[in-house]
Amino acid sequence: MSHPHRLDPALGAIDASVRAALRAAGLPETEPELERPKQAAHGDWATSVALRLAKPVGQPPRQLAEQIVAHLEAPETVAEVSIAGPGFINFRYAPAHYAALVRRIIEAGAGFGTHVVDRDARERVNVEFVSANPTGPLHVGAGRWAATGDAMAALLTACGHEVVREYYVNDAGEQIRRFGESVAFAATGRTLGDEHYRGAVIAEIGDELAKRHGREVFGDVERTGTLAVEAMRQRIAEVLERMGVHYDVWFSERDGLHASGAITATLDDLVSRGVTYEDDGALFLATSAHGDDKDRVLVRSDGRPTYFAADCAYLRDKAARADRLFYLLGADHHGYVARLHGAAACLGIDPARVEIRIGQLVNLLRDGTPVRMSKRSGETVDLGEVLDEVGVDVTRYHFLRQGLDTAIDFDLAVVAQQSMENPVYYVQYAHARINSLIRTADERGFDHGEAADANLGALTHPAELDLLTMMDQLPLVVAEAAELRATQRLARYAEELAGTFHRFYTECRVLVEGAEDGSDPAAVTIARARYFLAVAARQVLANTLSLLRVSAPDRM
Repeated sequence: MSHPHRLDPALGAIDASVRAALRAAGLPETEPELERPKQAAHGDWATSVALRLAKPVGQPPRQLAEQIVAHLEAPETVAEVSIAGPGFINFRYAPAHYAALVRRIIEAGAGFGTHVVDRDARERVNVEFVSANPTGPLHVGAGRWAATGDAMAALLTACGHEVVREYYVNDAGEQIRRFGESVAFAATGRTLGDEHYRGAVIAEIGDELAKRHGREVFGDVERTGTLAVEAMRQRIAEVLERMGVHYDVWFSERDGLHASGAITATLDDLVSRGVTYEDDGALFLATSAHGDDKDRVLVRSDGRPTYFAADCAYLRDKAARADRLFYLLGADHHGYVARLHGAAACLGIDPARVEIRIGQLVNLLRDGTPVRMSKRSGETVDLGEVLDEVGVDVTRYHFLRQGLDTAIDFDLAVVAQQSMENPVYYVQYAHARINSLIRTADERGFDHGEAADANLGALTHPAELDLLTMMDQLPLVVAEAAELRATQRLARYAEELAGTFHRFYTECRVLVEGAEDGSDPAAVTIARARYFLAVAARQVLANTLSLLRVSAPDRM
């Protein structure tokens, strides 16, 4: 992450102290670039500033490190400053830092790590994802885009951006007429051709339209297509809502681009900018001048605008509504990257504002055997069926823990297993276990008092410190995952946090002997500290899962 000290007050204090030491030592002031040491034994944070200054200053890095440390006034949150290796400067937090952390987490509640605001970089971000054609149910691969796009939007929101989730509804053109014709033919008993859509959903949509509008609707194929697409869109929306994905905008191509005149206005704009030319009666956009592999046709020789013309109009429309335009596309859309960047440049939109992420596809398996998917033939295993079989949390989590550049083998039999080898079960079980621990202490009448009065500095056991260190990282992990558009970092953090708690649970009893009845003051002190450590850990894990839009069960 570029500036982690902006997000952590304690880290900001270390950053400021290093800068002050550089000035006091007469050395060039530069970014300390604080990082977590590779080995926990070296401390909580480290800077390589001495190594980076060695060459320009002309001194050995360890000698520079000694000068910096000699002038360093460490903040109260730091217990130890040391020099390691060729000149790394390491910092170890004091118990008071972790005591303050526990209280800060409890006080912030659901806001800890989920409101990581860096106002200098605040943007209006339009996140468009899924946008599958409304000519059939969503297949399981769309679930990956739904989970990833939604979680990315949540991460960007946590970092203070104003985010809009948008679905582009391709409800215009030949495929919509063909979809309407497929529904009308199936409903009236006519034979479907090779070009038509098939599957149980075609008959279901026909029955739905007949009940709502009467069978005479099938005499008008165009109207049937319009109504059928809207019925399919509603089904898509219902499945996505089941996944916890709510869109702020459903953008209609038919209404927002064609009927509104936006395509014509965009073509006029491009012509006026001098970035188009005619060839054989067709109108081309000179995208090759901006990195595309060839120029693109905007208007065919017969006068009909192309899909790319609609893409340009949509890009222009979104650019007027947001600072950053985020597209999440499948691997089969790889060619769109240069194409859309070229269109942006031609429209006078900074291509840097257009961010396109390409994700690899999903291989659906059952017990290791591939499951065929074909929307046209009706042999698809759709997303709704997968949610029915394995559940929302399992589906979302398994999609989110893999980077977009990795193809996913989604085995229905494997992901549904309720065992500690299943990552989502492992993480959710940690939350349920924390709740059980807290619930048991409360039911036994343990007098835990208030967090403000607990001696949290008593948390010195290695398992306690490991858990505290892991909890401390959430705001930085969220910021990094948002910056890198890497939901898998948050999912893997959830697993590490869960594992750290499971170890704490094994090694550190909360209700130690003499604590429950108050007979041993020292036992009461450590029990109260561990109780509130558990309360804080529960909050951090719940907040992490909430960003992934995965539930945090109290019992399992």
